Amino acid sequence: MIRSLFGIVSLNIQRKEESVLIVALVANLVMLVPVMLGLLSNTDAMNSAFGPDAPARRILTCVYAAISLVSVGLLALHGFAHVWAVPMTVALFALQITYKLATVAMVGMTNPVVVTNIGVIAIQAVALVLLALRV
Repeated sequence: MIRSLFGIVSLNIQRKEESVLIVALVANLVMLVPVMLGLLSNTDAMNSAFGPDAPARRILTCVYAAISLVSVGLLALHGFAHVWAVPMTVALFALQITYKLATVAMVGMTNPVVVTNIGVIAIQAVALVLLALRV
């Protein structure tokens, strides 16, 4: 039994190996929610990392919001032990890993957003490897 965010909803994990996916989904939310709030607040720190407020940055905020909403939905699917929970989580992580790796080639490792992306990739890659190994 794993408690979701704030302990409000109990998630009944049928298989132990799914717990790594739950941890990675929660990590997605822990990382994305403050970033989205920061992007919306338009602070100097966010302008330095993401550039000034512009349509492209607002589109990125929408992409982050979509990933967050999908992560919440996937947590719910895992909670109900839905058959699609694992494959949909794997698909989300594969998409995120792919686009975040692309940022390394397109932007370079000197940008703090790219460095943070590598951290997210590490969490998701470990979760996928542990799932594959059925740990």
